[in-house]
Amino acid sequence: PFLMRDTPIRHANPMAIDHQAAIHHCNDYTHRTANSVHDDDLQFVTTTGRSSAAFSGVLRSPSSSSNPHTNALRFLGTSKRRRMSRGRPSSLSMSDEKEHHGDNEDQTATFGSTYHAPVMWKECIAGLQGCDRYQLRVNKDDKTENNPPHEPVVFVDGTLGGGGHSSAILQSLQPGDVLIGCDVDSDALKTASDRLANHLGSNHESLPLFVPVRSNFCELASVLPKLKHPITDQPILPDGLVDGILMDLGVSSYQIDTPERGFAFMKDGPLDMRMMNDRGLTAANLCNELDEKELERIMKTYGDEPRARAIAKSIFQRRPLHTTQDLVAAVADVTPEFAKQRRFGRTASLARVFQSFRIVVNEEDKVLDQALSEMCPNLLRPGGRLVVLSYHSMEDRATKRIMRDGTLKPTKQTYEKDLYGNLIGPPRPFRALGKARKATVEEVEVNPRARSAKLRIAERLKS
Repeated sequence: PFLMRDTPIRHANPMAIDHQAAIHHCNDYTHRTANSVHDDDLQFVTTTGRSSAAFSGVLRSPSSSSNPHTNALRFLGTSKRRRMSRGRPSSLSMSDEKEHHGDNEDQTATFGSTYHAPVMWKECIAGLQGCDRYQLRVNKDDKTENNPPHEPVVFVDGTLGGGGHSSAILQSLQPGDVLIGCDVDSDALKTASDRLANHLGSNHESLPLFVPVRSNFCELASVLPKLKHPITDQPILPDGLVDGILMDLGVSSYQIDTPERGFAFMKDGPLDMRMMNDRGLTAANLCNELDEKELERIMKTYGDEPRARAIAKSIFQRRPLHTTQDLVAAVADVTPEFAKQRRFGRTASLARVFQSFRIVVNEEDKVLDQALSEMCPNLLRPGGRLVVLSYHSMEDRATKRIMRDGTLKPTKQTYEKDLYGNLIGPPRPFRALGKARKATVEEVEVNPRARSAKLRIAERLKS
């Protein structure tokens, strides 16, 4: 296939034209003007992959450059750039595009830190603000005696990390409101507490209060009702309920980038992977003590690793393993560095293997199940919001089921209703608000670790 250069396209739309339409115009014009075209006006283009027109340039006639009907058609030279441009104005200049991205970059920089960059923070805050108490404050016409808008709003950040989401939440709250930040990682608690020091109580009359708590989020239903206000020494939760819970289930950038934690295969460090780095088994314990079949099961179940059997055998033969590079070498022995399909390459296998051992070391599947089925329904007040960010299919599947069906077990509920529109069957604790949302292309460009994130939001129903 070929395209004509330096030839006019008559009556073309002055706006951007997709490449299929442009090829149609070019072919049509070629047939109509074949006898008057010189060799120098033809440019042959080699096409590869899915891109049918790997051409970047201007189609115009030298003799009619001032013709108002002459159009400049620009094609993106690679399929990657074409995909990245979807949803973005095609006629942006460099300065316009910088302005188009500027807000997103500034917003990420505002709440991001060297510890971690919060993912989809605007969507998360909007989800929390949809709770009944917050909306009563916003809609002053809806004041009622039973739900006075002046009662403090209490949110929980169940995965505090570096405090990025917490910093954004605190900016949306008023004096008297409370944000409880929880994490099992002592480094995360210290980092976030230093960052949010102004909200720890010294300015409680002019700023919302931040209360750090070291706890696993699955245990918050029993821990938080005992929590006392640092100034008044009164219970923070008189009725034991909160208005919103945020859970970001990903590993923080700090944990990945710190070799001593053992989460990353790119850097050499001890084969640890514990969130609470002072208790529990390490990934090295699992690799050196479990039998070959159990290692295979772990990688199949929690990583969907296609070479689980071969990798388990390689780990068994290379024992003992002490560092992350020992595990990398065991995987490299049976995995090609590159493959036709990206899924079968070494990097993808390493990511799945490390993810599998991290989940088992920290019992993330059991913790998440307990948090979704017990902690969240017991701690959220009716009208409260549950906001969950997940990063792989196991987490998202559990979140979807609890929000939609009220159970973690697969079910085929038909959701039949009676004459009054009430659902027939066991009561559900939540009502899912829309489908899963993903990070925008612009955010992924700024924060690549947001590319696999899925956000789900649900409302706590009355029992």
